[in-house]
Order: sequence, then structure tokens, then C-alpha cells
Amino acid sequence: MNIVDLWIAFFGLMLVSMLSRGSFLLAGSKFPIPRTVHEFLRYAPTAALIAIVLPDVLFVKDPATQLFELNLFSPQLFGAIGGTIGFLVTNSILATILLGMTFFTLARFLI
Repeated sequence: MNIVDLWIAFFGLMLVSMLSRGSFLLAGSKFPIPRTVHEFLRYAPTAALIAIVLPDVLFVKDPATQLFELNLFSPQLFGAIGGTIGFLVTNSILATILLGMTFFTLARFLI
């Protein structure tokens, strides 16, 4: 692949990205979104965060085989459980972080 092909690919991807993302801004309020779609979109950030964080919490990479395996005794899982308990009890971000880090640190030293 030469330099010209790279620049064509770069600008092509930029154009596709701008058109696909900008189409929502250009359309404006011409296409109203139904109320049910608004309700579903409320949960999109939470679902995305869970999809990113949960594999790191549940799975550990085995150094010998380079494969991921389920580990129910990982410090990350105990930290996530502690953070969840902290949030459910106090509804405070600071308490969530402190309890999650406390559980994670204790699990790291005890396991």
C-alpha cells in the first residue's frame, strides 16, 4: 500500500464518519424520535459501560496460554462488588470509589 492509497483511505473514512454522524445534526427535528426510542436511549450509556468494564472484571488473561479465563476470585470482582454495595447503600460517587478501592486492595493482599 503506497502513500496515496493511505491518504485516500484516510479522507474516505473521514468523509464517511462525518456523513454518518452529521446526518443527525443536519436532519434536525425533521424526523421526530418516538418516545419509546427515547426511553431505550436512556440506558445506552449504562449498557456501553457495562460492556466495556464487565469483561475486565470477570476475566483474567492466563500468562501461559494467553487466553482469557473466568476468575471468580479476582480482586477486580471484589472491588466491583464493593463499589456496587457502596453505591446501593449511599448513592454517593465518593463512597462508591472508596469502598470499591478498599475491597479491591483488601482482596489483592488477601488472595
